[in-house]
Amino acid sequence: MRMAQRKQSGFTLLEVMAASVITAFIAMVAISGLISVTSARKQIDEVTVVNDELRFVADCLRRDLAGFYRNKNEMLFEGSMEETNAGVFPKLRFRSICTNKTRIDQPEGDLYEVEYFLAAGDEGTPWIARRQCPIVGNEKTPEETAGGVMTRLAERLSLFQVRYFNGEQWQQEWPMELTQMPILVEISLGAKVEEKNDNVTVYAKQFFINFPRNGQEDEEIDMEMEAENPEETMSQS
Repeated sequence: MRMAQRKQSGFTLLEVMAASVITAFIAMVAISGLISVTSARKQIDEVTVVNDELRFVADCLRRDLAGFYRNKNEMLFEGSMEETNAGVFPKLRFRSICTNKTRIDQPEGDLYEVEYFLAAGDEGTPWIARRQCPIVGNEKTPEETAGGVMTRLAERLSLFQVRYFNGEQWQQEWPMELTQMPILVEISLGAKVEEKNDNVTVYAKQFFINFPRNGQEDEEIDMEMEAENPEETMSQS
């Protein structure tokens, strides 16, 4: 009786090489897709944070300017430009009625000196800050209200511009010696988000605060802008 011989089957070298090439190609496609998804997700998160900072800073400015202290004897409103080692930055300083205390454990009134300015960070990247100092009532010199608590409002906003309208023309500064309010205050906020091909998209928010006279009601114009078309997209330097 003859024994049936079983033939052993297996993969040839060519088949193994083909399978390896296909596996490597699938792995490369999967990794490339994962990198693209991760990059897109990172950019979406960056845009979300930038828009949140734009809204937050705008809301803070609106709230403080809406509570502007209009007492003629103690009125303070000053818009200036300060030259620093990192550049020339605007500064907006005024007195406002605020509901949030500067120091929770200390007795304070509701009158504060508020200041907004663009400061240079450790790496040279500017960020928007807010300073709030309580007004006790016995201050005799401006230096006595130079303290207070400073808060970093936004770290990604690199643009903070303020202009003042006196009824005839726009001005970059509003000296304290004018002893009156501008009719309109234009505030511009902006940030840049990095994209592919070394380009950035500019996200901006611009709004106007109206200080009415002769019993007119407050009006506020809000305009949001987002650069999306090629003409408004700037190359990163």
